Amino acid sequence: MADPTSSRRRILLAGGLTAVGIALVPSPPGEPTLGRVESADTTVDIAGVDDRRIETESQSSVARYQYRRGEAGFEPTAPINVVFALEDAVGGLERVMTVLDDAGWARSPEEYTRYAFDAAHDRYVRQQATAAETYYGTSGRRHVRCWQFGDVVSMQAHEDTGARPKHGIESYADTRAYIERLYAGADWVVTPNALDLANARAPDHDGYATLITEGR
Repeated sequence: MADPTSSRRRILLAGGLTAVGIALVPSPPGEPTLGRVESADTTVDIAGVDDRRIETESQSSVARYQYRRGEAGFEPTAPINVVFALEDAVGGLERVMTVLDDAGWARSPEEYTRYAFDAAHDRYVRQQATAAETYYGTSGRRHVRCWQFGDVVSMQAHEDTGARPKHGIESYADTRAYIERLYAGADWVVTPNALDLANARAPDHDGYATLITEGR
């Protein structure tokens, strides 16, 4: 005959494990604060940028594309569409990423490896920081890759299609606009269409990058 005390102990133990398991599941992040974008800054103070237009990768510390590494070398896959001009280069990339952390985005999500061209050192550099709204993006997600060269962070921002059969690009413009509002809500200064990177690309990128600077 089974020991009723032992059976009760097993039930309580199982219930306790279930309760602990539930307690360990993190709560979903709240909705981030989105600000109003009002083109607050028309001054572009980035070395090598002439008349707010950048036509070559070697012109400045601003990247123009992200690249994939193929058999024939590095091929551009998507345009840079957001640029951060930092007050202080030290810790700059992390300050940019903290806004995404606070919005509940996942760091280093499931993604392809991409590169940007570092003109100062004449080399292609692997993505330095990445984030997305969800880790896998099964049904689509907003997604960014970032590189810091000098006192500039270049961001490639886009919306992915669903993950199956593989991720594609749904939109560049929609996620650029969302990033503008997200950083405006965090009290950064946001200027849409501040830089002409001459990198227009389907389905909807117009060749311009938003400029974002720190503080008000």
